[in-house]
Amino acid sequence: MNSEQPKESRTTNHHTHAGFTEIYKANPPWEIGRPQPPFIAVAAQVASPVLDAGCGTGNAALFFAARSHQVTGIDFVEEAIRQARAKAAERGLSVEFLVKDAMTLSAWDQRFASVIDSGLFHIYSGDDRRRYVQGLAHVVKPGGRLFLFVFSDEEPSAPRGGVSLPDLYDSFATGWDIESVQSVRVEINPAFTAEFPNEFPKDGPMGRFAIIRRKE
Repeated sequence: MNSEQPKESRTTNHHTHAGFTEIYKANPPWEIGRPQPPFIAVAAQVASPVLDAGCGTGNAALFFAARSHQVTGIDFVEEAIRQARAKAAERGLSVEFLVKDAMTLSAWDQRFASVIDSGLFHIYSGDDRRRYVQGLAHVVKPGGRLFLFVFSDEEPSAPRGGVSLPDLYDSFATGWDIESVQSVRVEINPAFTAEFPNEFPKDGPMGRFAIIRRKE
């Protein structure tokens, strides 16, 4: 954890880290064994090198590595990274998986042409969200793109209330161009749905998928 974080932010992230660590011991709702469909649909637009921010067990990172991209995946949950590395080894794919907090992106010396964010942005709010976007601005090359998948505020069951269009545009108002935003359905892990059948709508919760370009 970055020692320069305010005490309140460090405490919040500690609780968030503990919560996600517990989730990975069971059936995470987002663990569907592949990327969410919008990432597959825009795969041709993704350029190397690629960062998968909040990569979980590596589904999106491994998908793009299989397409011959240079990929780095980061997550602050050690168990998630352990599983991602095991998957990469089983498939014979080369991906750099790192235990790394996305709150520390601003201090990183790596640069990427594409960033994949499948469900990380919406766990942050307030100063943490602003800090995360600043970190993204630091690691995305000018002209590079962020491919962002979040829960929508139009979904009553969305954790933390989801992300509204004003939230999205406000967050990326400076130094970015939002090229497209579409409403999508979020696929949920069938094992999670079987265990918690009333947690989300049967056809999946509402989400948003945005392609956002870093200005030159």
